[in-house]
Amino acid sequence: MAISGGASGIGLATVGLLAQSGHKIAVLDLDASKSEAAAASLPGSGHIGVATDVTSTDSVTAAFDLIRASFGRLDGVVAAAGIVDPAPSATVTDESLQRLIDIHLMGAIRMARGAYSLLKDSGGGSIVCLSSMGARLGVAERLGYNVAKTGVEGMVRTLAVEWVPAGIRVNAVAPAWVKTPAIASLIDSGFLDPAPVEARTPMGRFADPEEIGQVIAFLLSPASSYVTGQSVTVDGGMTIQFPLPQTERQLA
Repeated sequence: MAISGGASGIGLATVGLLAQSGHKIAVLDLDASKSEAAAASLPGSGHIGVATDVTSTDSVTAAFDLIRASFGRLDGVVAAAGIVDPAPSATVTDESLQRLIDIHLMGAIRMARGAYSLLKDSGGGSIVCLSSMGARLGVAERLGYNVAKTGVEGMVRTLAVEWVPAGIRVNAVAPAWVKTPAIASLIDSGFLDPAPVEARTPMGRFADPEEIGQVIAFLLSPASSYVTGQSVTVDGGMTIQFPLPQTERQLA
């Protein structure tokens, strides 16, 4: 298994779950020391950390060349690398928009394209990309992020149809608010108030990274062998709840 953004957040939670299931993991991350440390911390043996810049085709190609040399085969890929760079849409710079699209959308495309031949030579496999509730809902000051995640879902559908003859399934997971270490730090520092998020979510809480990782692990596994071209929403019900006014809620 190869996971970009695997040294932190949802990616790190996912590699932990996959390693516990006996998979050999390649942790891909921009920071070489973090990717190597994450790989070294996993249960089992043979895991590798690979410094990978998903904005560079050469870097992604080199990562999969190393995976082929180290593992000899590949059964699954997760494209989880990402950043957030909020800005008002009327004044957001071209550079910010391009960076978000290059990391989230083009990064996912580069990961899928780089893995294709190795997955095909291995008899097929599964690709899972990180989407977001931002692909379904209007989220203010997230223009580049939302456009990129919407594009990821279009990419998933296209590759799922095109690559099925090679035995490759392609899906996405679309989380809402997840209490990653970065989000937890914002809450602890007082920068982010969790109350509105919890109130807007029927389950009344943020997701844990492992809960997103479990869905990713399912889509990578043979248990999801008839699932392809889908984006699975994991949001505690946030995107399906109609917000009743308080008076109507009391009468319901």
